[in-house]
Amino acid sequence: MPAKKKFPLLCVTSCLVLLFTASPNLVLGQQAALEEVIVTAQKREQDINDVGITVNAFSAAQLDNYGVRSAEDLEALTPGMTVTNSQPSGVPIYTIRGVGFAEFTTTASSTVGLYFDEVSIPYSVMSRGALFDMERIEVLKGPQGDLYGRNTTAGQINFITRKPTTEPEAGIKLGYSRFDVIDAEGFISGPLTDSVQARLAVKTTQSAGDGWQKSLSRPGDALGEKDDVAVRGLVNVDMNDDASLLLNIHYFRDESENMAATAFDGLTLGFPSSLNIGPLSQTNLITADGSAPPQTLPAAPGLEFLPPVTIIFSEDDSRAADWGENYRPGRDNTLKGLSAKLDWDFGNINLTSITAYDHFDRTERYDSSGVDFEDAYSENNTDVKVFTQEIRISSSSIPKLYWLAGMFYSDDRIDESYLLNMSESVYLIDIDTRYEQETTSIAVFGHLEYEFVENARLILGGRYTDEEREWSGCTYDTGDGGLALGLWPFLVPAFTFAGFPAPDPIGPGDCAVYNDVPGTPNYGQLTIFSDEISTDRWMWKVTLDYSPLDGTLFYGTVSRGFKSGGFNGAAALTHSQLQPYGPETLTAYELGVKTSLLQGRLQFNAAGFYYDYKDKQEPSPAVTAVGNIVGLTNVPESEVIGAEIEAHWLLTEGLTLDLGVAYLDTEVKEFEAIDGILSAFPTVITFDASGFELANSPNWQANGTLTYQWPVSGTLSMMVAGDFSYKDDNDGTVDQMPISDYFLVNARAGVMANDGKWSVTVWGRNVFDEEYWHSTSTSNCCFVRLNGMPATYGVSLDYNF
Repeated sequence: MPAKKKFPLLCVTSCLVLLFTASPNLVLGQQAALEEVIVTAQKREQDINDVGITVNAFSAAQLDNYGVRSAEDLEALTPGMTVTNSQPSGVPIYTIRGVGFAEFTTTASSTVGLYFDEVSIPYSVMSRGALFDMERIEVLKGPQGDLYGRNTTAGQINFITRKPTTEPEAGIKLGYSRFDVIDAEGFISGPLTDSVQARLAVKTTQSAGDGWQKSLSRPGDALGEKDDVAVRGLVNVDMNDDASLLLNIHYFRDESENMAATAFDGLTLGFPSSLNIGPLSQTNLITADGSAPPQTLPAAPGLEFLPPVTIIFSEDDSRAADWGENYRPGRDNTLKGLSAKLDWDFGNINLTSITAYDHFDRTERYDSSGVDFEDAYSENNTDVKVFTQEIRISSSSIPKLYWLAGMFYSDDRIDESYLLNMSESVYLIDIDTRYEQETTSIAVFGHLEYEFVENARLILGGRYTDEEREWSGCTYDTGDGGLALGLWPFLVPAFTFAGFPAPDPIGPGDCAVYNDVPGTPNYGQLTIFSDEISTDRWMWKVTLDYSPLDGTLFYGTVSRGFKSGGFNGAAALTHSQLQPYGPETLTAYELGVKTSLLQGRLQFNAAGFYYDYKDKQEPSPAVTAVGNIVGLTNVPESEVIGAEIEAHWLLTEGLTLDLGVAYLDTEVKEFEAIDGILSAFPTVITFDASGFELANSPNWQANGTLTYQWPVSGTLSMMVAGDFSYKDDNDGTVDQMPISDYFLVNARAGVMANDGKWSVTVWGRNVFDEEYWHSTSTSNCCFVRLNGMPATYGVSLDYNF
């Protein structure tokens, strides 16, 4: 990367370090201190600085100031975490400290645990709902499992909503922003009886305009309209002085348009302009800005009668994209759920039971090619049902000892139809992948904290998990006979040439996945693939923390986590593609310090860590007779070395500085990767990928905010703030598809009532209109990117009754 790209980060970081070390006079004479931050990361309320793990916590005010509308927005606030997409399929990919699973299919469970009000969400596709009426969000880093429902290798995110109040409250928020987006949110809370309180919150986002993306082939056609609504109702029942029951009913409906990809010239990566497996018809290659001369690729011999297609490349316009005029990317997704949390204090023992059920139903249409012809249009029709039950008991009745023990059970089922339309591309066909997956998990876990000497604690954690997963499915002809007529004549010779038995012909609507695994039933035939896997593993954690002074905590942790294996939910041609991938394990070593300085006006946290990462789950090309398509595998050995700092400084009355910096050095130590460009069935070409970096693991990430609030009268105050986020260049997958670095700046200013009754804020995000993208990948025809949002600006009104 050019040296100038590093300048913004180095400049900002250097200036802030100098400010920390050379400007103590800024706070002399000030008596104010930072507010205490209370978290429940360890299942009880604690000051965040007394928790011996790395936790980033964000209050409701911080989330509003940063404009956090969804879980994906947390990337800009949390050093060491990325949230991206490998495809515009609506499946976010969460990665913490290099530990993530860059897979876009619905079946892919996240390495990062996701919890909404302590209820586990096993699949990241279910986490795209609106964030509203939030109390705070906590991001825990490192393996977790001794306190929570599910075991995770990377860490977890706790989304904590506001609860019913004992006094009547109500409020509304209204916002309007660029591209004619309207946000409206409201809540009402208070007592229903002496022992029952309730809270109702609603939020909707609507577009009055046409969206933010612009079609390259059809001037005036735009994409990106918003249309979602969310409702949450909570009822708290005080059963007696020692017991309470909290009921949570929630609903989310999203009928927004999906993002489209942008095709770009592969020459920028050292590859051909478009992929060699591109369309069979004549292909015209042009650039949107005319920066390169047009190219024409001839049609395949004998197929000159097919209508020509055009691929338009774009490099310098974040709004440029393309999609089919009659196949607009969009979604119709619904999440409905309920949970019941029982808390009962028996004196020396506290009992907590959490029962939850969520039903997620989606229709998701997207185009992964960024062109206006039918190269890789997809539609997912998905039904996910998740039931979980958690029971735990805890006690702190013995002096200097706290313990917790629990059990967790979950049962989830996915039914999906994954349609892939390639009727104007290389295959000239449509296919439908239909499958069922059922997962059952049961676990026991325990956590113990013992203050063995004054101000020093030993923390032990353990967990045993037994998980079973069953998968059954096939890729089918859609019923029009397209596979039999358009594809099968090419496949039979390819299979027989490779030494496999000749399969039976494909009929309309038939299963079209070939069993190429010798020794299994129906070898050499087209048949449904069915399999099951089971994983039973221990995880453990040992932490030692020591507080020599009030406000200072040193801690060291050694822990091990794992994530169970799974199945490939993408389109397949052979049974070998559908073989399960194995579990991954992570052993983490971490040292950290949290300290309060300058009479409580400066909070400084730092941590260094080393991860021994085995059998990392990773996408990998599957070499087939129709080209290289999506597969999954395990990377045998990797490691992560890193460090993070976080600082919150009240410089002077009303002036606050927040800073976070993360450094990661990730490396694949052992991996024979498949070369997806050079391999051609039946020949598989591999290369030694040792030395490569892990996916979605930038060497540097940083964010900072400077906020100043001051009174202008006895009833009014004003606020101005600016923040930045920096993300170093990195790769979206281990096979080195690059994502460029970027530096984003946001700004806001507002006026508010001193009693908190109302506020008005004007804001801008990506104010310098930086062009950046979240991911880079390939489709049938093209190299494509998913661009980030251009400059946006708006105004927000907040009123509390």
